[in-house]
Amino acid sequence: MTNQSPINKLIEMQMTSMADAYRIQMDDASMKEVSFEDRFGMLVDVEYSNRKNNRLKRLSRQAGFEQPDVSIAAIDFDSGRKLTKTLISRLATWSV
Repeated sequence: MTNQSPINKLIEMQMTSMADAYRIQMDDASMKEVSFEDRFGMLVDVEYSNRKNNRLKRLSRQAGFEQPDVSIAAIDFDSGRKLTKTLISRLATWSV
C-alpha cells in the first residue's frame, strides 16, 4: 500500500489536518522510532484540535462579535478599571 492512498482517503473524508500531519510524520525520520499508538494519537490530536479551533472561529464569526479576536489573556489590568486577574479568572470559568 502506498502512503498516498491513506492521505487521499483522509482528504476525501474531510480530515485534511490529519492528512497533513501524516505527511509530516512520513517525512520525519525520527518518527519511525515512535510507536504506532503514539503516532496515531498525535494524528488524532491534530485533527481534533483543528476541528475545535475551526468551530470556535465559526461560532465567533456567526455571533457577530465587535472584536472577535479579543481574548482573556489580552486584558489590560493596569487600565484603572479595577479589574483583577482573580476576578476575571473566576468569571471566565463561571465559578462566581
